[in-house]
Amino acid sequence: MLTPKYPQSDTHTFTPARHNAVQAPVPTERISESAPAVAPTRSGVVHAVRANPVVAITGTLVVGAVVTSMLLAVAITALALSVSGVVLLGLVRILRQELNR
Repeated sequence: MLTPKYPQSDTHTFTPARHNAVQAPVPTERISESAPAVAPTRSGVVHAVRANPVVAITGTLVVGAVVTSMLLAVAITALALSVSGVVLLGLVRILRQELNR
């Protein structure tokens, strides 16, 4: 009833894929040879650190510097807001005293 009507594409024409592939026969014999054991692989980080520890130390220091600077920025912002709050409170009290005279 309410089916959308899409305009014909002018750049791509869809052609359904035709699969005429013949299935490969399933082997009925068991392979008697065992597969070679796969050596355990190391994760990328462990391998990178063992290959070049200077890069790992440098990266750790950079991350530490970024975190420290972010915390310092938050602390400075909090200090500025608290000082401005105290100043505004003082101004409001002075204004109330002037209005009550």
